[in-house]
Amino acid sequence: MVYVLNKDGKPLMPTKRYAKIRILRKRGLLKIVSAKPFTVQLLYDTKNITQDVTLGIDSGYLNIGFSAITEKQELISGEVKLLQGQKERLYERASYRRLRRQRLRYRAPRFNNRISSKKEGWLAPSIQHKLDSHIRFIEKLQKILPISKIVVEVANFDIQKIKNPEIEGKLYQEGEMQGFWNLREYILYRDNHKCQNPNCKNKDKYPVLMMHHIVYREHGGTDSPSNLTTLCNKCHTDSNHKKGKFLYDWMMEGRKAKGFKDSTFMSMVRWRLVN
Repeated sequence: MVYVLNKDGKPLMPTKRYAKIRILRKRGLLKIVSAKPFTVQLLYDTKNITQDVTLGIDSGYLNIGFSAITEKQELISGEVKLLQGQKERLYERASYRRLRRQRLRYRAPRFNNRISSKKEGWLAPSIQHKLDSHIRFIEKLQKILPISKIVVEVANFDIQKIKNPEIEGKLYQEGEMQGFWNLREYILYRDNHKCQNPNCKNKDKYPVLMMHHIVYREHGGTDSPSNLTTLCNKCHTDSNHKKGKFLYDWMMEGRKAKGFKDSTFMSMVRWRLVN
């Protein structure tokens, strides 16, 4: 499929008449605008006759599914993988900025140069980036196709209902950690104050117990109780975290907890995306 723009850069209906495109290019009557997707612009006046094109968007945290159709055929479809690791990039940028400011010996103190309260509708930068990526991609499609209607699939997820299908009423206010002082106390109680490594060789009568992230933090692991387990200090070592050791194998073998980032993302931005 070749996507066509008129002389003014407005989208026309795409074509599969590849021979005609080659002839017009040889005659200098069009120019190539983009290779992916292959888009050309006509250099002569033509009638701007188009059909109704409906764009369907399946929004998501990791991918964007899309399809543009007319009454008779599909014009374009595919999946876009969104950029990951935006949070880590922001942390890295902040660390560079902090170091740069520390090197300024005579930098005048500035205490009131930050906005104390966030604006209404503020989103975390990593979430805002994904929302903006959806909008930019839709705008890109509008530049190559005469889209007349956009259908966006959105949903609102009940995270607690996903975790526990039987939850209802006041149970929504009573989390799994109710009655415990903190997360560590709850994890130790849940694991019976014992190291969860079945091959633990620690013979101490009172071993030092630590919390371990099954999915490492740098791999996207969270502080959710389902992603935490109890290990003793002789099992929870730096060497056992390395590739080829049992803690790394736990993560790679699917002992990771189910995350809800995608569901939370959709619940947060669904109407913003539609609007």
